[in-house]
Amino acid sequence: MRIRTALFTLLIALTTATLSTAATPDKPFPAAEAASHMTLPEGFNATLFAGEPDLVQPIAFCFDHRGRLWVAECTSYPAWDTKATATTEGHDRILIFEDTDGDGKFNKKTVFYDKAVNLSGIELGFGGVWLCSAPNLLFIPINEAEDKPAGPPQAVLDGWNVKDSKHNIFNRLTWAPDGWLYGCNGIMAPSSVGAPGTPDDQRIKMNCGVWRYHPTRKIFEAVAHGTTNPWGMDFDELGQIFITNCVISHLWHVIPGAHYQRMYGQDINPNSYALMPSIADHFHFAGGGWKDSVGNQSTLQAGGGHAHVGAMVYLGDNWPDTYRGQIFMCNIHGSRVNNDILEPKASGYVAHHNKDFLLANDPWFRGIDLHYGPDGGVYVSDWTDTGECHNYITVDRTNGRIYKINYGKPAPVQVDLQKLSDAELVKLQLHKNEWFVRQARLVLQERTAAGKLDPATKTALTQLLQNEPTVVHKLRAIWTLHAIGALEESTLLTLLQSPEPYIRNWAIHLAMEDKKPSAAFLQKMTDLAKSDPSPVVRLALSSTLQRLPLENRWNIAANLIAHAEDSADANLPLLTWYGLEPLVAADTPRALALIANTKWPIIREYIAHRAATDKLEPLVKFIGATADADIQRDTLRGLFVALKGQRHLGAPAGWHEVSAQLEKSAPGDIRDTVRSIGAIFGDEASFAALRDIAKNVRLDRAEREAAVEALILGDDPQLIPVLRELLPQTRMHSVAIKGLAVSDDPAVAKEILEGYDYYGPKDQQNALQTLVSRPTFALVLLDGLEHKHPARADLSMAMLRQLAAIKDDQVKKRVEQVLGTIHVADKNKAPIIAKFKKELTSEVLANANPTNGRGVFDRTCAACHTLFDAGGKVGPNLTGGQRAVLDYLLENVVDPNAIVAKEYKMTVAVAKDGRTINGIIISENEKALTLRTANEDISLPLSEITERWVAQNSMMPEGLLESLSPDDARDLVAYLGSPRQVAPPATQPARPATAK
Repeated sequence: MRIRTALFTLLIALTTATLSTAATPDKPFPAAEAASHMTLPEGFNATLFAGEPDLVQPIAFCFDHRGRLWVAECTSYPAWDTKATATTEGHDRILIFEDTDGDGKFNKKTVFYDKAVNLSGIELGFGGVWLCSAPNLLFIPINEAEDKPAGPPQAVLDGWNVKDSKHNIFNRLTWAPDGWLYGCNGIMAPSSVGAPGTPDDQRIKMNCGVWRYHPTRKIFEAVAHGTTNPWGMDFDELGQIFITNCVISHLWHVIPGAHYQRMYGQDINPNSYALMPSIADHFHFAGGGWKDSVGNQSTLQAGGGHAHVGAMVYLGDNWPDTYRGQIFMCNIHGSRVNNDILEPKASGYVAHHNKDFLLANDPWFRGIDLHYGPDGGVYVSDWTDTGECHNYITVDRTNGRIYKINYGKPAPVQVDLQKLSDAELVKLQLHKNEWFVRQARLVLQERTAAGKLDPATKTALTQLLQNEPTVVHKLRAIWTLHAIGALEESTLLTLLQSPEPYIRNWAIHLAMEDKKPSAAFLQKMTDLAKSDPSPVVRLALSSTLQRLPLENRWNIAANLIAHAEDSADANLPLLTWYGLEPLVAADTPRALALIANTKWPIIREYIAHRAATDKLEPLVKFIGATADADIQRDTLRGLFVALKGQRHLGAPAGWHEVSAQLEKSAPGDIRDTVRSIGAIFGDEASFAALRDIAKNVRLDRAEREAAVEALILGDDPQLIPVLRELLPQTRMHSVAIKGLAVSDDPAVAKEILEGYDYYGPKDQQNALQTLVSRPTFALVLLDGLEHKHPARADLSMAMLRQLAAIKDDQVKKRVEQVLGTIHVADKNKAPIIAKFKKELTSEVLANANPTNGRGVFDRTCAACHTLFDAGGKVGPNLTGGQRAVLDYLLENVVDPNAIVAKEYKMTVAVAKDGRTINGIIISENEKALTLRTANEDISLPLSEITERWVAQNSMMPEGLLESLSPDDARDLVAYLGSPRQVAPPATQPARPATAK
């Protein structure tokens, strides 16, 4: 969660946006009247349930069995106590709010505990309150008679990271249908989790993702990895998990064992190779993939912004049925509640954008969480601050509200589920309002743990399972039987014969909870993997592969990958791969045999990739034994990707025979891959063929560029003469310029500089990036700069920084002579921000030239950042930020290193050939390192890196605005804050007639 001081416009309904320099109101609407300003669909009303001074900083809340709200107040934020222990005392509080007369507003408040620290999540169960209190998951036993602690806080788990982030900490506790306590964790909080005292090598590592803890078995597990900063979770009627997320896509269907796309950094499994996508078909900000928001819609229209917290799949009984099963989430930037429609699709879901449900119309509204209660009305917590991402210095701790959203006026509900009999709790499994269903199941699970459950409960639930006609009611009976420990494997085997896919799905998941299926159940799963008609069931099977011993995975995996109809499924190929991957190293020949069986190209490629990581000979032998072009194509692609970044390997046994055979008979694209692999092996015949392709002006540009890249990867001994021949050719400028960075010849640098005026803007930046990469080239560049060819203004701050960092006395001297002292930004950025804020008034920005602003962006920012679907991917996508707010924009441009995630810190590598390469790590294994630089991805063998260190700064340099002319700074700021993309200026120089 990211909550920061920023500016936000009250004009939520504007169809266009301009950069705002107007201040946010000093105070929010008074708590008593704030709800009256909200915009809701017809028939709905909002009231204040609780607000300041009775409540401040409500970071999380939940219900007890009496329908009372337990609220966690977090005044620790943003100064988290990084040395907290289970006994550390702070000032965070746990409050109990009760509406005794049913009027929708609390009239009784109890302070349960007022010495907590670092609170970020709360849930009740098993006689106590569970708290996210980093670095600990705490349990405080409850004295129910007095609503006071019955003992001191107990650390159930520790190892949660609170040191590396202001916002990405573990959070959002909730009981799942399977009886486990689930939670989330953020990307900047890499954690090593276990019970107190657990040795490090026995702890579970995770950063962003979803985890679970069993309250009686005391087991902790990582459920799924990935996303960025998930801060909301709920379940639909079928028990499927959904989480909301910040920064990148906002909504994810969580499947146990999945590895999801991340904001940055490597996945926790280096052999995952690819990550699973979000289910959302849209973004809530102006840009990205949502067709209605690209280039011509403001972020406010699209949904308000990219930071989402809280999640609620509405399953209450007060709102109209049209909302049932839809998911709602709070949007921090947009001061609103978004609404998505969940549509089942193949093995999973797709989420469609629906009209935003609630507009607070108050820039201080910061919705954090939302839940429906016993009467079906929905409670929404509001942090109440002007906080926004990346500015957490000024925090107002005096505010906080919880609102109640009803449709009409629901009848008051007074309830105490602990007073009900077990039989009555079983009957509540049929209630329309899922609040009763979940609370009743939890009470029955608690009574089981305490040894107080009526033995007749199992019979009653079994009858419900057998007699109820609906899938939802049957699933509730199954989950409750499981919660009370009464779901036997014989019943699960019977459930595998159900005509309902989700019943079969859940039977598999629950049977695999202890990772010890019987031989009969294992055989049944194997049969279902082959013959079950539903992708939902195959999803459960692929998910549980990772819970099986390796020897029990083979047959299930083989049957799953034979389903041709699943090859394009959003989940099944990758999820199956994550379970299949260890088998390749365990028995490579057997894994290679699966290639002939699978209908999924990605599995063929990944098996080959994984096999090539260990031994090449079995894979080469396999490729030579098949005549199937599709198998050849996919396995060769996997082999090539596995070898990328290595060179001079020497061909493995059998390669020359296989490559000669494929050169004679294979299609052209396969022959191209064979030559690229041959180049990595150092094969002269491959080099010769690739040179011919590269120099053939009659061939397609892409084919020629691919040949050049293969020559570069293989370190062809004749590479430099080939590239010098290609440099004057217009179509080959780009690849030749980047490739010539491996040369150390000053004459090459002069040739690059001689053609500078004929390159397009992007190739000019590529040329400059190449020229600042090594001392010999830098000296040639500095001579050119001395004669204003190129102009100093063409060099970005990142290039100037790299020049200044070259460890060569002659270069340092020439830098001083030609450029003077390269500015090192002052640590105190406040005066610089104030200066630009004073200069860049609304009137000044209104006269900006957006076309020039686009040109400045392309020259200084686009190599690393995407804006409106254009630009690089080194740094974060800028489209979704609160760019229309001048304070926010200036803070992030002037002080880009205020918060730098580890994965965004710049790695500097010095190669044997003298190059200095600055970039962020994209991937690394025991043989090669891949760095993403401002203009390309560079793979280097580890053996060729002579020196390497991690800078404390990000790739984005400081001093960007200060280095620009006043007009360029104005135009860039205006373009960065604009609601739509504009065309770049027409700056392409004329080409010589002889250029090809």
